[in-house]
Amino acid sequence: MSLLDLIFPVQCPGCGQWDTPACDACLERLCGLVDVSHRLPQLSRIDPDGTDSPLFPVWAMSSYEETGRLLQAWKRSPSADLDRLMGERAALAALQLPDLVSHGVIAIDFVPAPSHPGRYRDDTYVAGTLADSVARGFASTVDWPCTVTSRTLFAPRSGRQRGRTRRGRRMRAPVRLLADIEPRTIVLVDDVATTGATLEACWRAARGSHTILGAVCAAAVIPPAEFLRPGSADGQCDVK
Repeated sequence: MSLLDLIFPVQCPGCGQWDTPACDACLERLCGLVDVSHRLPQLSRIDPDGTDSPLFPVWAMSSYEETGRLLQAWKRSPSADLDRLMGERAALAALQLPDLVSHGVIAIDFVPAPSHPGRYRDDTYVAGTLADSVARGFASTVDWPCTVTSRTLFAPRSGRQRGRTRRGRRMRAPVRLLADIEPRTIVLVDDVATTGATLEACWRAARGSHTILGAVCAAAVIPPAEFLRPGSADGQCDVK
């Protein structure tokens, strides 16, 4: 233990355990990938036959109730330790992606959802770190020829999130592409999915130019009891 650790002791933001930037028990809540797209109303569309279906699948690693304090701390101030630990969990979860996305795709870009300019300036743009980590995990396990890239495609978003109301969402500037590039096949990456509004805005900006296979999020605002991981009747994490 260094002198700095004695003067400024670290504490897990999830449970309060001392002498660790994030304990194993809290980190292990970020595991697996659960399709939560049917729980995100902003991604819902009515098909011609009258059925309700999402625009694309959204896979979450955890319930926000389980990992929210950890994510809030990560977004609050820069932390190389949390970048590394959260990135490792994201890369581990991404090992499941080849079974979820279309085989035969020869190039995939992992694209972080945009955030407001302050996060880029303050080095707390965690969606970018997540995208790099998910791309690294996917590239390490994909079993067909495929070029994997982590790419920034959307410009920082001005305005502030003002809640779930329709009026509040209209107060945010629309998502826009940074530049015109050749059509890409992309997987979106974000930290938290609440209603799917940001992901839907990304889809609006990219439609007609790019193909979105799905999205990966660290957490979704779904009660833990309803966040059921495959192969686990009670939703508990079984991926270490």
